[in-house]
Amino acid sequence: MKKKVEMEYELRTRSGNTVWTLISTPMGLMKWLADDIKIDGDKATFSWGDPLREQATHHATILEEAKNKYIRFHWNDTDHDVYWEIKMQKSEIAGNYHLLITDFAEEDEINDLKLLWNQDIDRLLQITG
Repeated sequence: MKKKVEMEYELRTRSGNTVWTLISTPMGLMKWLADDIKIDGDKATFSWGDPLREQATHHATILEEAKNKYIRFHWNDTDHDVYWEIKMQKSEIAGNYHLLITDFAEEDEINDLKLLWNQDIDRLLQITG
C-alpha cells in the first residue's frame, strides 16, 4: 500500500504569478519537471528523454486546480486513491513562496521519491534565483 509523502521547499521568489506559471503550465513545468509536457483540458502528458532514442511517457489527469494555490494530478496508471499535488504558500515572515509537495510511494520507494523531487526542485531553484 502506498504511503502519503509530504515535502516542503522554500523558493527564492516573491512573485505568486511566476510560481503559478512554473507549477501549472506546460512551459513552466518543462523548465524543471519534465522534458515535454502537453496539457489538453484536464489531460496531461509528461515525457522524459530523447524522443528519437529512449523516452518515458506518462499520462495524468488534473483532478483539482485552484489558481495561485495548488494543482493536483493523478497518474492514469496508478491506484485511483493516489495523487501528486503541488501547493504554493507564501511565507508571512519573509514574503517568499514555499512549495508543498504531496506524493505517494511504497514504503521501500519513499527515499527514491524524495530524491527525485529534490532533483526537480534543484532545477526549479536555478530558475527562481
